[in-house]
Amino acid sequence: MKIYIIDDEIQAQEMLVYYLREFFPEVEILGSATNINKAGTAIFELKPDLIFLDISMPEGSGFELLEINDLTKTLVVFVTAHSEYAIQAIKKDAFDYLLKPLQINELTRVINKARKKIETFQIRDVEPLKIKIKLDGKVLLLDTAEIIYISSEGNYSTIFLNSGKTVFISKNMKKMEEEYFSGFPFFRVHQSHIININKVVKYDSATVELLNEVIIPIAKTKQEQFRFLMSQI
Repeated sequence: MKIYIIDDEIQAQEMLVYYLREFFPEVEILGSATNINKAGTAIFELKPDLIFLDISMPEGSGFELLEINDLTKTLVVFVTAHSEYAIQAIKKDAFDYLLKPLQINELTRVINKARKKIETFQIRDVEPLKIKIKLDGKVLLLDTAEIIYISSEGNYSTIFLNSGKTVFISKNMKKMEEEYFSGFPFFRVHQSHIININKVVKYDSATVELLNEVIIPIAKTKQEQFRFLMSQI
């Protein structure tokens, strides 16, 4: 299990690291950050299985980190001294919630729960040959290589294919990403657009041009992650 820690309180970080190393030597601590700006890039590159995330931090809350990063395949455990955040954390689909000061029995419960959950995840970074799209009571099989990009407007999304054809689906972008396009080679570059990285022809700091000559904007919060991803191709 690979773990990343985000907390602006160094003492809180050190205590959590101590507990993990002392009682769970089998886990791997990838690193830590004291703010969400540094953390966003790190978790994209390191791909932790589990993140321990403080909520109240001076340079941006833990909730903001969830809004600007794709963590659909990462377990997020909020760690905070403020019990009033519990309901909000649950609404954000947090995996679990721990109160400071940490109790070893509660941390043990979370680690054991995480182990079971991680076992159900598919192996990361494996590109599926086909995407199964539920459409009008049927299942549409699309080759990954046939998909150029996906765009959404409100509660509706359109998949654009190499052939020039489109597939119209009554799901918003969040649902499309969670259900079909959360892994490589797909990347959400903008609130309204997911692209197939393999279809990129050219790009700069703010836009990307795809194989069908469509130009897609890159959100500021996604630019660094996008550049890193393209550097790996």
